[in-house]
Amino acid sequence: MSDYSPGPSLAGSLALGQGSGSGSRSFLSRLSSVAVSEDEEMAEAEGPRSKIFTEDELAEAEELNDMRRLGQALARERGTPAILDWEAELVGMLLDKLEQQGKMMATLRADPSTSEEEHFRLVLVQTEMERGKWLIRSYVRARLHKIEKFAQYITATPELHSRLSGAELSHARRYAVLVGQHYSRSVLDSLPDWLRRLDEGGAVPMIAQPNLAQPVLVYIRQDCGEIALEGDEVAELAKGSTHLVRYDLVERWVQLGWAEVM
Repeated sequence: MSDYSPGPSLAGSLALGQGSGSGSRSFLSRLSSVAVSEDEEMAEAEGPRSKIFTEDELAEAEELNDMRRLGQALARERGTPAILDWEAELVGMLLDKLEQQGKMMATLRADPSTSEEEHFRLVLVQTEMERGKWLIRSYVRARLHKIEKFAQYITATPELHSRLSGAELSHARRYAVLVGQHYSRSVLDSLPDWLRRLDEGGAVPMIAQPNLAQPVLVYIRQDCGEIALEGDEVAELAKGSTHLVRYDLVERWVQLGWAEVM
């Protein structure tokens, strides 16, 4: 199953060696002491700083790993023919965390009192940060590939616009215009007027669009009931089962997260 597992979370990497004595506690305390925003620094005199990495927060970070969730979104985007909803909140949270971790790393590396052991732990944190950056880049590129491939279809289908971010929709529109101009200058302008349109209906569509009948391999995370197959056959989408089916038969469940693309 194509379920990205990036290993320890950012918070988990920071907590490595937590049970090894006072040095580990010191490292977490030092991280907490530098992980303050500019606004908090200005208000420092008003009260003590709140620690960022408490035990409850570390446990929650392990349970709800943002990078794992984004890895699943990447697998869905790569494994399905149609463009899916843009994960705005998830990507935004991960970018904020990476920015915060970057500031903390820079502060600790510049601190002459940072020990060799702490520098080693910072390398582990940096490795996890690079994984996060790679995930974000890969997710954006997977979506960009679909947007450019189906730019004209997406721009001509208003119900798909809500699935894209503002930047993606603007890019799709500009790209569709460029492709249309290229077709006109290279081929269409030399044809009779009645053959120049690309948006005319017909047995063979002139504008590329997703093939929703494409087979996909899915793992069922929640009971989804039965789906009708060709003929009189049906398939039971039971929790824990795996199926190779047409995408349009399970599109609803994939979007809900009840079926995971493998």
